[in-house]
Amino acid sequence: MATQQAQSPLVALEEMLLQQFSAHTESIKVARESGNPTLADSMECAQEALRPFDLNDGPERHPVGAIWMIFNYGPEDILALSAHFKQLEEQQFIVPLLEWFLREIRDNQYLIAVDIQKYMKEYEASGNVDTVHEMLRRVLEWWEAWGNNVPCFSPYVDGVQAYRRSCTIHLNSSLPPAFRGAFRALLASTFPSESAPMDVERSKGIFATLNALGLLTDHEHLVGSTLRDFITQHLMETCKGEWETMCWPVLKDWYAAIVAPWIEVVYVRSWMKREWTKAIFDPLNAKYLWHMCEALAKLRISEIFDIIVDYPASSPAIADLKECLFQTGTRKELVQSLRTANKKRLLHPGADTKDIINLYVSTIRCLRVLDPMGSLLFSVADPIRQYLRERPDTIRTIVQNLIDPKSEFTSGEDGEVKPLQDTTYLADDYGDFGWMPEPAYADAAFRTTRATDIISTLVSIYDSRDIFVKELQVLLAKRLLEIKNKDYDPEIRNLEILKLRFGDAPLQVCDVMMKDITDSRRADQHIKNARKVELEKAKDSLPYLAPAAGNEEEELPLHATIISRLFWPSMPSTSLIMPGKFRKYQEEYARRFSEFKPDRKIRFIPNLGTVSLELELQDRTLNVEATPLQAAIVDLFSSKDTWVADELAVQLGNLDIPSVDKALEFWMDQGVVSSLGNKQYKLLEVAEDKRTVVMRPARRSSLNETPAATKMEEQQAEQMRVYWQAKISTPQFIQGMLTNFPSLPTDRIHTMLKFAPNYDRTREQLARFLEALKRSERSSKLPLSTASGVANVLIFYSSVIDGQLWCPDCRFVESIIKTTFENSADRQGIIVYVGDQATWRNPNNTYRKGWKISSVPTLIRLNAEGKEESRLVDSEITLKRLTAFLN
Repeated sequence: MATQQAQSPLVALEEMLLQQFSAHTESIKVARESGNPTLADSMECAQEALRPFDLNDGPERHPVGAIWMIFNYGPEDILALSAHFKQLEEQQFIVPLLEWFLREIRDNQYLIAVDIQKYMKEYEASGNVDTVHEMLRRVLEWWEAWGNNVPCFSPYVDGVQAYRRSCTIHLNSSLPPAFRGAFRALLASTFPSESAPMDVERSKGIFATLNALGLLTDHEHLVGSTLRDFITQHLMETCKGEWETMCWPVLKDWYAAIVAPWIEVVYVRSWMKREWTKAIFDPLNAKYLWHMCEALAKLRISEIFDIIVDYPASSPAIADLKECLFQTGTRKELVQSLRTANKKRLLHPGADTKDIINLYVSTIRCLRVLDPMGSLLFSVADPIRQYLRERPDTIRTIVQNLIDPKSEFTSGEDGEVKPLQDTTYLADDYGDFGWMPEPAYADAAFRTTRATDIISTLVSIYDSRDIFVKELQVLLAKRLLEIKNKDYDPEIRNLEILKLRFGDAPLQVCDVMMKDITDSRRADQHIKNARKVELEKAKDSLPYLAPAAGNEEEELPLHATIISRLFWPSMPSTSLIMPGKFRKYQEEYARRFSEFKPDRKIRFIPNLGTVSLELELQDRTLNVEATPLQAAIVDLFSSKDTWVADELAVQLGNLDIPSVDKALEFWMDQGVVSSLGNKQYKLLEVAEDKRTVVMRPARRSSLNETPAATKMEEQQAEQMRVYWQAKISTPQFIQGMLTNFPSLPTDRIHTMLKFAPNYDRTREQLARFLEALKRSERSSKLPLSTASGVANVLIFYSSVIDGQLWCPDCRFVESIIKTTFENSADRQGIIVYVGDQATWRNPNNTYRKGWKISSVPTLIRLNAEGKEESRLVDSEITLKRLTAFLN
C-alpha cells in the first residue's frame, strides 16, 4: 500500500488504523518471537482480525482482504493469526469467538442496508436494471470483505456456513418491498428474443452474482414466475385468435431456440459434470414445457366457443387443444368453460334455434375429435339438448335441414345416407382392432366407438321419432303447396332420402300426399281440356250461341291443388267468402270436378293460394301477386271507391279486423289504396305521389311468410299487435317497462302488464307477440348519424343473412348497442359488416388484416386523428362497460 501515499485521505485512514491496531501488531510480533502468546492476546488479535469495517470510509474502497494486509504483512503474520485461533480452540473459546463475530455482523448490517437503500432509490428514479446489478455486486463486496478471515474457523467449526447463513438472513431483511419487482425486471432483461439474441456474458455475470448471494435459491419462485410470465406473454401474442394453423409445434421450436438456452445459462455451471448438468436441466426443461402446454390449453379453452363456431376452419386449434388436454389433463376446465359460454352466449331467447342446432352439431364434431370416447360430449351436450327440447321450433328446424341438400347438419359426413340408429343400444363391432372399453359416465348416444351419425344424434334429442314424422308431413305439405312450376322431382328425391333414414312405414302418409299432388295435376288438366272441348263444340254446332269476344274466358283462370283431407295436416280455417268472379270460378271448378269424379267433392280453402292480378288504373298498370284475401279486397274496390274496414270484413264473410287491416296495408304499400282516417280507405285511380309509389318499399307478401299449415301463431301475434295499439291506452308505461327492464322474463312482463288498463290477454298470446316483435325489430337500423358527420366508433357486425345477423353474439348485443347509442349524444358510429360466414373465416378477410378483428361483435373507439384508442370485443360488450366505453 506504499504506492498510494499520494492520496492523503487514504494515508489518514492508514494512520488511524495504525494507532488502533498498534497494540495488536506488537502482540503478533511478540507472539511470533516467543512462540507462546497469552489467551488474552489471542482473543484480542482474533477479534481485531474479524471485526467488520466500513468500506465507505475514505475516498476509495478498501481492497478486498484482511485489514492487516493494508500494512503489507506477510505469510508469517497469517501463520501467527492461525496460532491465535489454535490456542482459542485449545481453551474452548473458538465457539464464543464465532458467536461474537456473528453479533458484530448483525450490529454492522446497517452499513449494507444504507447502500441498498441508495441503489434502490436510484433504480426507482431511473428504472435502469443495471443499477440493481450494481447494488448486488456491492453487497457481494461487503460479504467478501467481512468474511475474508472466516476460513480461519474451518479446522474447528463450520464458520463459513454460519457466516453466509447470517449474511443471507440479514440481506433478506434489509431488502425493501420494491426489490421484488426490481429482481423480476433484472431477470426479464436477460431474456432473449427472435430479434435480439441473449447477451451471454452479461447474463452470466448477473446470474453469477445472484448465485453467490444465494438469491437464485432464496427467490426461486420469482425466477420461475418470471420465466412462466415470459412464456405466457409470447404464447398470447402469437397464438391468441390464431386458429388456422397449429401453434404447438411452433411453440416447441421457439422454446428450444429461446427458453432452453436461457435455463442453461441460469442453472448450469461450466465446472459441472455432464451427469450433473443433465440431472438439473432435464427436470427444469420438462417443468416449463408442461407450463407452456398448460398455458396453451387454457388459452384454447377460453376460446373454445368461438373455435367451435368457426369449425371446421378452426381444426388446427382443435388439434392443439387435443395435444394439450392429453398432457395436462384440463378436461374438467374445458367442460366448465364450454358449459358457461353456452349458457351465456347460446342458450338464451335471443339466439335463433337454427344457430343453436348448428353450434350443437359443430360441438359434436369438435368434441369427438378431442375425446372419441364421448365423455366430454356427454357432459357438455346435455344442457343443450334439454334447452332444445323446450324450444317449440326445434323439431321444425331439424326437419327442414333433413331435407335440405345444402344443410350444414350433414356437411362433413361421408355422403352416404344411413338409417337412423337407436342410440340407446348399439352393438359392439367385434372386428374393430381399435376397440376400447367405454367410460361408464358417457351416454351411448355420444360414443364415437359406435357407428353413429350426426342426424341420429339430433333425432335422439327426443324420445320418439313420431314427432319428427309428423313435422315432416307438415313441412312436406308446405313445400308441395309452394311449388308453382309443377317441378316435384326435388321433393320426390327428398322423400326417398327420408325413407332411407326413417323407413317406409312411418312415411306412408307422405306417399299419399305425393300421390295427391300427381292426381291433382291430372284432374286439373282434365278440367281444362274438358272446358276447351266444350267451347269448341259450342262454336261448331251453334256459332250464334258462342260467347262474344271478351265476354267470357275460354279457359277457367283457376288452377287448384286437390288434397285428401284425412292425410294432409290440418289447414287454418277461415270464413272468407270470395266475391264476384272469384266465387264464380270456384263454383265452376267444383262442378266440373264432381263431373270428373262423381264420388268426390271439393271444398275450397279460400285463404290459401296465390292470385296473379293485372290492375289497370287511370295512370298506370300494376302486375301484382297477392293472397286471396288481398285479391278479394281489391276486387271490392272495383265496385266502390271508398270502403270502411268493418264493411269490408262483413262483405268478405265476417272476417277478423286484423286480417283485413293487414291486407289493406299491403295495397297501401303498393300505392293502390290510401287511408282517409277513421278506418276509411279510398282507391287511388291516380297516384297521389308517383315517387312514393316507386320508392316506397313493398311489404313482403304473405306468400313468402310462414307456411299455411303452421302460420296460426303468426296470425294470433298480429292480432295481438293490433290489440296492443288499439286498446291499451298507456303505451308510455309499456314502452318504459320494456326499455328499462329489457331482460324481464315473459311471466314477469305479463304480471306487470295486468296493471295496464284494458289488458286481458293470456301469457301465451303475449309470448307470441313478443316473439313476433323481436323478429320485426331485427331488421331495424342503428341511428348512428349526427350533425358532425364524422364517426368516432366503428361497430363490426356479421353480415345480414336471411333477414338477420348470422352471428348469434351480434344479435345478442345489437339491442344493447342501439340503446346505448341512442342515449349518448357525444358518440356516433358506423356499422361495418364483415361478410358472410365463409368470407369471415377467410384469414385474408379485409377486416381481420386491416383492423386486426379476430371476433365479432367488436367496437373500436377512434381519436380525432382516426386512430384506435380502445376496443371492446365479444363478451366484453355489456351495458355497463359499453356506457363507460362511450363516455
